[in-house]
Amino acid sequence: MEKRTIIAIALIAVIWVVWLLIFPNQNPSQQQTPSKKTIEQNKVESKETGKADVVISSQNQEEKTIHVSTDKYDVELTNYGAQVKQLTYKARNVKLVVPQGKNSTGYLDFAISLNNEDFLQGSSLSKTNWSFQKDANGKIRFFTTILINGNPVKIEKIFHFSDNKYFFNLEYKISNTGSENVTFQNDTIIISPGDMLGPALDFSNVYNQLSSIFYLNEDFNKGSKQGGFFSSNDDLGRETGNVGWFGIMSRYFLIIMIPDGFTGNGIIYDRRENTGYRTGVLINTNVLRAGTAITRSFRVYVGEKNKDFLAAVERSLIDAADISKWIEPIRYFVLWCLLSINRYIGNIGWSLVIFSLLTKIVFTPLTMKSMDSMKRLQKLTPKLNELKAKYKDKPEVMQREMMKLYKENKVNPLGGCFPLLLQMPFFFALYSALIDSIDLWNASYIFWIRDLSMPDTIATIAGFNINILPIIMTATSFIQQKMSSVETGPQQKMMIMIMPVVLLFIFWNMPSGLVLYWSLQNIFQIVHQLIINKFGKKEA
Repeated sequence: MEKRTIIAIALIAVIWVVWLLIFPNQNPSQQQTPSKKTIEQNKVESKETGKADVVISSQNQEEKTIHVSTDKYDVELTNYGAQVKQLTYKARNVKLVVPQGKNSTGYLDFAISLNNEDFLQGSSLSKTNWSFQKDANGKIRFFTTILINGNPVKIEKIFHFSDNKYFFNLEYKISNTGSENVTFQNDTIIISPGDMLGPALDFSNVYNQLSSIFYLNEDFNKGSKQGGFFSSNDDLGRETGNVGWFGIMSRYFLIIMIPDGFTGNGIIYDRRENTGYRTGVLINTNVLRAGTAITRSFRVYVGEKNKDFLAAVERSLIDAADISKWIEPIRYFVLWCLLSINRYIGNIGWSLVIFSLLTKIVFTPLTMKSMDSMKRLQKLTPKLNELKAKYKDKPEVMQREMMKLYKENKVNPLGGCFPLLLQMPFFFALYSALIDSIDLWNASYIFWIRDLSMPDTIATIAGFNINILPIIMTATSFIQQKMSSVETGPQQKMMIMIMPVVLLFIFWNMPSGLVLYWSLQNIFQIVHQLIINKFGKKEA
C-alpha cells in the first residue's frame, strides 16, 4: 500500500511538472520573478556592457493595447514601452500623437531615463513589452523589472484617467526588490513625456515649429535647438533650479507634466537639430535601500493653448499659452470680432474682408485728418526747400526753422503716420491670432487661398515658395503711397519706391490672412483717395 502511494505521488508530481512546462503561468497581473540562473546571466551582461537597465522580466509578454475614453480624450495605450500609442483630443477631433514627425518616435512614452544617453537615444525600457493590469478604480498599471548592477528593481507606471478634467494623473514607482542598495547614475533619474506633439503639420514651416518648455524658478522658458548664430553645439540643454512644470509646445497644443507633491531639481532637453523635442525633469534619488521604494506623481495636461483650460489645472500654466500680455486684450477682441462675424458669414476669409472694411470705416476720420495735414504740408514744400537750400550747411538751424514753419502753419509733419500707428495694434493682434489660434487653423477663403494661417503658396521652385498675395500687397502699397504721399524731396521719393519692396520681403512668408488684411487696407485706401480726388476737383 505504501509503495502504491509513493508511486501515485511521484506520478502526480511528474504530471504537475509537465503541466507547468507546457502551460506556464500567463497571468499578466502577477509579477514574473526571474530565475536565479537568469539573474546570474544578466549580472554578467550588466557588468560586461556597463548598462544598468537590462530588462529581465517581461520578455515573454505579447504587445497588447488598452483603450480608454473620457469626456476629453480617446486614448490607446500599449504595453510596448508602457506608452500612449494614440491620443485624440475630442473637443477638436485632433490626433496629437504623430509617429511620423521630425525623426522621432512620436509616441507619448512618458519615459524613465537613468542617464543622458538613454534620454537622447531611448533605453530598453521603451523598447520592451511590460506586464500590465487594469485596477477596479480605472487605473492602468504597467510594470517591469530591470537590473541595476545586478540587483533587481521593479518599475511601475500607473495611469489614471478621469472624466471632466483637462488632465490625467500619472504615477511612477521604483522599488528595490533585491537585497542590495541601489545607486543611480549621478543620483538622478529623468522623466519626460515624449519627443513630439501633434497635430500633424508641415514641421519644416517656421510657424509649425515645436518647442521645449518649462517653468523654472517661477519663470517661463523655452529650450532652443542648435543652429543659431549664438547657439552652442551641445546636444543637451541643462538648467538647474526648482521645476514647476515642463513639456512640449506645438503650434496649437501643449503637453505639460506638473510635479504633484514634489519639486524637480532641474531640466534637461534635446538640442539636436533633426530630432524631436524631448524635455525631462531631473529628480534626485540618492540611495535606494533594499526593500524600499520611491514614488513620484504628476498631473499631465494635454490640450489647447487656452488660458481658461490651463488655469483650471494650475495658475502658473497660463504662461504656457505664450501670448504677449501687451497685445492680448486687442488679440481677443479681434478674434471675437472675426468669430462673431463668421457666425453669420460662415467663412473666415469673407469675415476678414468685412472686419477690414469695418476697421477702415472706424479709422476714416483720422485718415481724413491725416490727409488734410499732408495737403498743408504739400503747400509748404516750396518754403521748406528754400530753408533747406539756405541752411544746408547748418542742419541744426535748418531743423529749428522748419519746426517753426510747421508750428506757424499748424502742420504736423508726422500727421500722415497716425492712422497707420493706430492700426498697428490691430495688425499685431491679428498676427497673434493667426499664428496660434486653433479657431483660425485651416480656415480657407477663395481660389488658391486654402489656409489663412499659412502662406498662400501655389508652387515651390527649387525650394522657393511662390506666393501671390504678397505681390498683390506690394503693388497696392506702391499705388496707395504714390497717391497719398507728399514728395518733399528726393529722399521722400526714394522711400515711396523702397518701402513696398521692403514690405514684400517682410510679408513673403507671413500667414496669408495677415497679407490679405494689409492688401485690403491698401485697396480701401486707394478707393478712398480716388473719391476724395474726384470731389476735390469738383470743389476746385
